Amino acid sequence: MPDINPLLQRWNLPPWPDIRAEHLVPAIDTVIADNRLAIAGIVASQSAIPTWDDLVLAVDETDARLEEVMGIIETLSTVKHEGKTWNKASAKCSEAIAQYKSETMSNQTLFRAFQRLAQSPAAVNYDEPRQAVLNKILRRFRLSGIDLSIEQQQTLARLNRDIGVLRSLFLTNLERSSAAWSKRIDDVTQLNGLSAATLERLARNAQQAGHEGWLMRLDQDTFTRVMAYAEDRSLREEYFVAYSTRASDQGPHDGQFDNGPVLELLLSLRHQKAKLLGYENFAQLSLVTEMAESTEQVTGFLRQQIIQATPSFEKDAQELKAFALERGMTELQPWDHEFLAEQMRQQRLGGALKDLRAYCPLDGTLQRLCLFSERMFGIQIVEQQVINRWHDSVRLFEISEHGLVIGHIYLDPFHRDEAPDYAWTATRRNRRLDAEGQLTLPIAVLHGNFTPGNAEHPCLLSHQDLRVLFHEFGHCLQHVLTRSPHHRLSGITQLGRDTAEFSGQLFEQWCLSREFLLWLAAHYQTGERLTEARVDAALAAIHAQTSRQTAELLMAALFDFELHRSQGDGRSVEQIFDDVQREIPHLQLPPHSRFANSFDYMVTGYAASVYAYKWSGVLATEAFKRFQQDWVFNPRTGRAFREAFFSPGDSRSLLVALEEFLGRPITESFFATAPAAAGR
Repeated sequence: MPDINPLLQRWNLPPWPDIRAEHLVPAIDTVIADNRLAIAGIVASQSAIPTWDDLVLAVDETDARLEEVMGIIETLSTVKHEGKTWNKASAKCSEAIAQYKSETMSNQTLFRAFQRLAQSPAAVNYDEPRQAVLNKILRRFRLSGIDLSIEQQQTLARLNRDIGVLRSLFLTNLERSSAAWSKRIDDVTQLNGLSAATLERLARNAQQAGHEGWLMRLDQDTFTRVMAYAEDRSLREEYFVAYSTRASDQGPHDGQFDNGPVLELLLSLRHQKAKLLGYENFAQLSLVTEMAESTEQVTGFLRQQIIQATPSFEKDAQELKAFALERGMTELQPWDHEFLAEQMRQQRLGGALKDLRAYCPLDGTLQRLCLFSERMFGIQIVEQQVINRWHDSVRLFEISEHGLVIGHIYLDPFHRDEAPDYAWTATRRNRRLDAEGQLTLPIAVLHGNFTPGNAEHPCLLSHQDLRVLFHEFGHCLQHVLTRSPHHRLSGITQLGRDTAEFSGQLFEQWCLSREFLLWLAAHYQTGERLTEARVDAALAAIHAQTSRQTAELLMAALFDFELHRSQGDGRSVEQIFDDVQREIPHLQLPPHSRFANSFDYMVTGYAASVYAYKWSGVLATEAFKRFQQDWVFNPRTGRAFREAFFSPGDSRSLLVALEEFLGRPITESFFATAPAAAGR
């Protein structure tokens, strides 16, 4: 009896543990073959008099099936080490999908059918969401080069293929460079200042490598903790140099996995692609799907933020310099700033922020977060006890409303070596209603990067962890709480970057609310609530010496955008970086630093879009003012927020939704400072 391929079966929730490497390519090949037949039939029947159901919804059905199957593969590829066989099969699937999408997007007959429908008498009476769907479809065809000549389309296909190869090479170089460096520690006093949780992780690293003691690797979480808490200055310097020169010809890496030439070529190819499609540069091309209207608006916004934040930058820098002088440090280095800032917080405010961890156990915090979401948005969230999952720590939450299930959220909370070293949200299925009235429910996956508990205590969240959890949960709720029936409008991946980050940043605002923290936090052993004095001290610590993080975000955003806006002006990547650094003079990195070589946002969907974190942060700060005015627990305000921002999906502008929610028009002056984002 032939093996049944689980990827080709109809399922309510994915059969995660049943999927093996040999299922991947046959499943994708089958879906693509079925889709080709379906598209041929759609084109044959819809060329003359196209209809919504038989054209738009029929094509949606083919897209959705392929996305759902590949989504499962992507999740398993990201969170599990399945070996070379799996990786080879996954790569082959990606290549086949890219070829199929290119083929579909160059189908002139299909494009003309959509054009004909958009220009038909019936379309005049379509509501705003249907109009938005058609506009997005036609725009997607045009951005895929449908209006180009055959020769130009071939050039575009080559550019897209080469860009994809370079993006993969960039990430591979970064991964290999990071993996090639490690530092074994035999004397624990070298790690003085680091938390017990961090020491546990470093000890596990050593055990996995067959060593005793502790082993430091180059990952984001370890970097953050070493820079903030390690008392050994020489250790901080060594780690900073290794981390800031990854995938470069500097530091200990010796050019082995140098991303410098890769990035230069990648930027050139992106620029060529933009020019071919009729845009001045890749930054301008990237804004086609965004809320921002022009490259000038983005650079103006970022420079305005720099100007507004400069007094805070200077004040924090002077305070830190004075604090360092008291300790005999006359010259501050980049590996000193975060450590001294943390020492200053400790001296002035005690261990309020560190003590907060004991009051934020993951389980208790999740219970409170779900209860809060239920009250604010009129939903029910129930954790499922018997589930299919890819790891024993994975959890599943069923979201319902008025007794009807409306979506699901998976939570994969803990750091694992095989997964990326940051938290993120993935969407595995969009909400959609097909031509027969069959409703498909949305699925989101929250991938965490938290440290598991141990025999002494459960997983405890720092305030930064808390913000990350809320940020990503905000993304998940936006995905599952939409009421849009349209596949192309209902998922958060359908949103522009400067809109998609809004919900995550809005949810972070509650983590900065005194009233909310008093309600949320409870000691993991005793259930004791935080006192007002402790919350006030924690918030003071949270807001102390934060301007450097703001400066780093603005520098990264402006650098990313300038790289893609000014390509071809004769400056190298490093020259552009130096020019941007001069605009934020108190944020200087050493000459050997190679920020761009490990800046993976530029190859993971945020090219020319890093500004979106600051942009959406400003929007979220403005929106949260209503919660502050109405009461942070006001369910009526929560329902209004859901209807304004979550329910419509991508059928209207975020600015329109914000004006509706606030009950007033928005002017340019609302782009004020906002906290740096915690999530991804």
